[in-house]
Amino acid sequence: MKKIAFVLYGKQLVSVTYIGGLPYTKDLEKKLQAALADTYEVTFKWEEALKNQTVDALIIPEPFMPILNEGNIPEIKVPAHLLLDKQVVEVKRIIDEFFY
Repeated sequence: MKKIAFVLYGKQLVSVTYIGGLPYTKDLEKKLQAALADTYEVTFKWEEALKNQTVDALIIPEPFMPILNEGNIPEIKVPAHLLLDKQVVEVKRIIDEFFY
């Protein structure tokens, strides 16, 4: 089972910025987990996964602030509006196309 990490936030010097300015991503995370759990091992702790190199790919909204990916883990770009609109079926299709 492929391991993926969603990049839904970025850390600034004194704050955290979430995708599209969302103050809360738990609902989105639950929907993504439900749609992808049969096919992928999903995490939203992307910084930890990147640091430990424990994922097969990062799922990054586009556009989004740049992230430092020193481990050169593959990045799957997903249009941010699909995540903001919780179009998880389309997000899964994009991820599936990358892996299969």
